Amino acid sequence: MAFSNPYMGGDKKKVQVETYNFKQPKLFSKEIMGSLRSLHEVLARNLSRVFSNTLRKKVDISLHKIDQITSRDFLKAIETPSVIYLTSVKNINEDIITVLPSDFCIHIIDKQSGGKGDYIVDKRPLTTIEEKIISRVMGKINSEIVLAWEPYKDLSFSSSIYESKPDNIHLNSIDPAIVIGLVIDLGVDTKVEFKISYSYNLLKEAMSSTIMKSASRFKTEKLSPDDFDSYKRTLLNAHIKIRPLLGKTKMTIKQIANLKEGNTITLQQRTDKPLKVLVNGTNKMSAYPGVLRGRRAIKIFDIDMEINEKELL
Repeated sequence: MAFSNPYMGGDKKKVQVETYNFKQPKLFSKEIMGSLRSLHEVLARNLSRVFSNTLRKKVDISLHKIDQITSRDFLKAIETPSVIYLTSVKNINEDIITVLPSDFCIHIIDKQSGGKGDYIVDKRPLTTIEEKIISRVMGKINSEIVLAWEPYKDLSFSSSIYESKPDNIHLNSIDPAIVIGLVIDLGVDTKVEFKISYSYNLLKEAMSSTIMKSASRFKTEKLSPDDFDSYKRTLLNAHIKIRPLLGKTKMTIKQIANLKEGNTITLQQRTDKPLKVLVNGTNKMSAYPGVLRGRRAIKIFDIDMEINEKELL
């Protein structure tokens, strides 16, 4: 669904509107979703190397999307047959589910066996020997998953089980899942999708330890006076973005579409109350607006010295 705003100038600009499912609210903050995106962009680059070595040709892998759906809906969407691996995470009673198209895995097997490497659509379950070949590839994929997660959580896997039919998979829970969609570009207009699914409980456990793990990476070390002065100068000269927030309000899409030049928007901010001042995107001060030497200025009213969880993330 898209809206065109007649008040946005000469050419009409289309704004893409994303529907929101109120029955299935977003369970993770923007900060955590941003961390997941960064994590899997790194994973995609590393997997490009793994699949390039496996197929002995250049393969590009990119992060396509991150979805939040129920585990049941995720399994229903998997094609039969597919190459599905349930990888058990130690100390967390949950599995990471990875899904690859069966014809892509057969293409890998053909290349590993010295074949010509032509991509042939041959969707069928793997034989026992073929499963052993793909299991070795999955071992490399799992190693890259562990490496990508290392800044956030020390993952270790106890077992990986192969399935070809999603109907044979029985999950411990039907919690929501975060599904990572990666696109494998084989060139010559051939692209396949690779999916990784994490349960809500697994991500909650993994991401909740982010702050503790981040803190554990820092160690106290006594510096020499010269090193201390050097670090101090570097920190004191670092540039930080400071942004006073004039105010906020809420408007309907219809009201925004009907705005014209000269219209006035009333904000919730009272004139007798100080403005919020964001430091690197975090509210750290309050101040009153004013003018100094012909420029807009703010007079600091209060400073919040407490460091909160968002700043650590």
